[in-house]
Amino acid sequence: MKLIDELNAENGSFLLELRTDFNWNHNSFINLLSELNNECKQTKGDENLSRDIASGIWYISDFIKSWTKHKNFPKKYSDEYYKKAYELINDLAYSYFTSESPYQSENKIDNHITKLKNVLQQRI
Repeated sequence: MKLIDELNAENGSFLLELRTDFNWNHNSFINLLSELNNECKQTKGDENLSRDIASGIWYISDFIKSWTKHKNFPKKYSDEYYKKAYELINDLAYSYFTSESPYQSENKIDNHITKLKNVLQQRI
């Protein structure tokens, strides 16, 4: 699924399932992170960014956290998992808008995504 479909909450997207079913789909979230990370890599250094993608990233950087922090949102994972998930969204948004990594190493975000992806095999 393309990033724009994810950001527009199209059928099968993480955002649609999160918003309408109150379900945090781990695999769909990892897909969203991966798509966003790829976009950051592809647009690194670009002076002009897609308004559709930029507005979607700006939106999700706040929405995902605020929606899922509600007391009635069902939590499947540990508080640490969600903390890392929110940090990754913010780090990717930072990377997209500034064209810089929030870390010294460029592949640090890749490593964090991989760690979160493997949460089902090993609890964090």
